[in-house]
Amino acid sequence: MAIRVDFSKAPDSASSIHDGNGDRVTPGRGMAIIKEFNEDGGAKGQAHELVLEIAAWSADGDRAKVHKENIFTEDKSGKGWPMRKLIALALSSGLLSQSDYAEFKKNDATPDLDFSKVIGRPIMIELTEEPRMKDPSKMDIKIGNAGLGYYHIKDAKCKDWPKNAGIYNQNAAIVGDWTTEKKAADKPATKAAAASDDAFAGVI
Repeated sequence: MAIRVDFSKAPDSASSIHDGNGDRVTPGRGMAIIKEFNEDGGAKGQAHELVLEIAAWSADGDRAKVHKENIFTEDKSGKGWPMRKLIALALSSGLLSQSDYAEFKKNDATPDLDFSKVIGRPIMIELTEEPRMKDPSKMDIKIGNAGLGYYHIKDAKCKDWPKNAGIYNQNAAIVGDWTTEKKAADKPATKAAAASDDAFAGVI
């Protein structure tokens, strides 16, 4: 019996026929373009759906692949993770600046951010492969760093990550600048005051 075989979805090379990742993005790091942000459009209304298209990646052959990420809205832990993920996305895309963030925190503000404005903007992301919670035998590709793995294209953390130079240059002004702040642990220790040459200085 002859079976008609459709090669349209097969890999370009026969040597890639055993690659099981299909259209999924290979875990790694790089630049992506935000193609869609669908408010409450993921997981049957339980999450915001973010659609990303890879512009430059750490794995060959992944450019133009699409990754979809659900940002769940319910704060089950009570620790504010859904809001932190949205803020990380807003900062990485330049929708929210570092000075905006500082001002909102200072005033304990709850601003309305229009995430439709992030569409078309580039960000840096990292993707990891994790066991599915309900079925650990299956693996999902997700945004890394506990769902916070969105970074600004000018963030020094990503200086060696793959980037698309043309896209970077076209959007550099739109996304604004990024200053990488040093954490306390990264700051050089201040030198102790030099001891006086006079052993009896200050002694009355």
